[in-house]
Order: sequence, then structure tokens, then C-alpha cells
Amino acid sequence: MQEMVIDSIRVSMMNYQRVVVLKERGSDRYLPIWIGQPEADAIALRLQSVKAPRPLTHDLLGSVLAVVGASLARVEVVGLENDTFYARLILTMPDGAEEEVDCRPSDAIAVAVRCGHVATGSDGEERWFPSLIEAEAYVDQAGYPPEDERREVRPKAPIYVADDVLDRAAVQMEGDGGESGAGLPPPGPRRTRPGRQQAVTQEEIERMSAFSEFLEDLPGLEDLGGQQPNP
Repeated sequence: MQEMVIDSIRVSMMNYQRVVVLKERGSDRYLPIWIGQPEADAIALRLQSVKAPRPLTHDLLGSVLAVVGASLARVEVVGLENDTFYARLILTMPDGAEEEVDCRPSDAIAVAVRCGHVATGSDGEERWFPSLIEAEAYVDQAGYPPEDERREVRPKAPIYVADDVLDRAAVQMEGDGGESGAGLPPPGPRRTRPGRQQAVTQEEIERMSAFSEFLEDLPGLEDLGGQQPNP
């Protein structure tokens, strides 16, 4: 499995379909996953450090886990069938044992972002922050040079995707990587399918149809990062 980070949340201006785009850590591979509007808002709210007046469903689940003494260790996207992704929550129970809970990737990611992020301060100590924005601001204050590995902000509950899922559904952009903060790189460079040496079968092409259509619509997508979603 490969660790992923949330690159952006996007919405098509043509059909208003929400998409969460995951990026492989240390690589240029991207995995787009279609999600519902409530889940997109739940993820965006937390990433933007916006607090809802009352706990949302994913906030409630996190609170319940804390009360019973369990915690979210990681999220795993483990399968892809008929353009549908399958994920699971890996929970650490009070006795130290791990339990798996089947769920949708959108719900899993919404719960994971509520576990916060870990950043290293100027004193070398790691500190937990409820949102990515706060963690990145803390690292900026430390004054580390751009190439210093201590600038890295890591989620407390990381997201992993199975290798076979990435081989089938991830896309890789060739070129300069696009403009900073724009989410996925621009659609101009040629797209490649990594990890495959043999020819792609017709069945796999049909399974990838939904993702191909999404990528073709990239020019019409707008990044949700700067917008204020409705709770």
C-alpha cells in the first residue's frame, strides 16, 4: 500500500459532481474519487479549520471513538469494482488490538481529517493540530529552510491505497506539475498509466471509463479550497 495525501477537493461546473483528489506521497500519481456533497463539505470544513455550530456526523463518530477509548490508526482504500471504491477504517482498540470497519472512502477520509495533523516545531518537538492550516502555520513559524524534512506535516491518521487500486485507477501527469495550489496539474501533458507493462484489456478500459470522463472534464473544474462550503 502507498500513503496518500489530500491534494484538493473539486467540483465540476457542468454537473456539480464532487471529487476528492488524493496524491501519492513523494510521487506525481493522483487518484480521483467521486464523493457526495455532504462528504465533500465535511472534508473541506475540517481542512479549512471551519467549525460547524453543531457536531456533524463525522465529528460524532470521532467523539464516540474517543469516549470508548478507541482511535483511528489509518484509512485503507482496498478495492475497486465497477468504478466503486471500497475502504476500511483501521481502529486501535483500548487493549491495543486492531479492528477493521468497512466504509466508503469519502466517510473514511472525513473521519481521518478530524484526527488532525502532526508538525515539528523549532524546538524539535512534535505537536498535534486539529487542522492542516494550523499545522502548516506552525511549521512556517519555525523558519525551516524549504528542503528541510522537518517542514513536513503528516496526518495523525494517514490514508493508504492498495497498489492494485493505484495501478488501475491512478493517473500520472508528465510535465512541470502545474501551478501551485491548483490541485491536479493542467490537462495538457500526456497522461500515462503507471505500473503496467502489459497491454490494457478492453474490460479494464471500460472500468476506467468514469475516470477518463472525469479527466477530460478537468478544464471545467474549480478548486473548492478557497470556497466556504455550507455546513
